[in-house]
Amino acid sequence: MISLQKVKELLGITGTDYDAQINFMIPIVESDVKRILNHKFNEKVYCIYTEGSTVISNLGGFSSRGFLLDHDITEGRVIEGTGIPDDTYITDYDEETAKATISQATTASGTYIRTSILIGQWAPIAKMIWYKISKLNTDEDWNKVASQAMGPVSISFIDTVDAKTGYPIDLIKDLGVGYLKV
Repeated sequence: MISLQKVKELLGITGTDYDAQINFMIPIVESDVKRILNHKFNEKVYCIYTEGSTVISNLGGFSSRGFLLDHDITEGRVIEGTGIPDDTYITDYDEETAKATISQATTASGTYIRTSILIGQWAPIAKMIWYKISKLNTDEDWNKVASQAMGPVSISFIDTVDAKTGYPIDLIKDLGVGYLKV
C-alpha cells in the first residue's frame, strides 16, 4: 500500500530518526485504512509481465475469482506483486488491449498482480502514520478550543478526532469514502 520511503518523501523526512516508528505504524495504519474504507485492497488479477518491463498485458476487469473487480484497473491504482517494486502504480491503461503501463520497471516476471489504493490516498495515509507517531507523544493536545465565555465560565472544545476511526476528521475526509458491500 505504501512504503517507508514514500511516507518519508510525503512527510519531508530526510534522516533515519523516525524509520523504526514509521515501519512499526505502516501495517497498523494500513489495517485501519482497510477497515475505514471497508475494502481489503488485495484483489488478485491475472496478467502477464516480464522482468525489466513497464508493460503489463492480459489485464482483464475480472479478479481471480471470476467476478468483476471491486475497483477498476485505472491510472493511479497502486499495484503489488512478485517483481513489482514498492510504490508502483498504473500510469496508463487501455481497456481494449488490456494493457497497462506502470511507473517502474519490474524486477521479475509474473502472472498476477494485486490491486491496492489510488496514489491520491498516499498523502492522507502518510499523515495518518505521522498522527499515530505523534500520539505517542503525550504532550500533544488534539482538542482545540472552539469558544469561551467570560461570565459564568463556559469553554467548548472541538474534538477534531473522529470517534469512530480514531483519526482527525480532515484526514478521514481526505482518505475518501468507504466501499459499500452488498
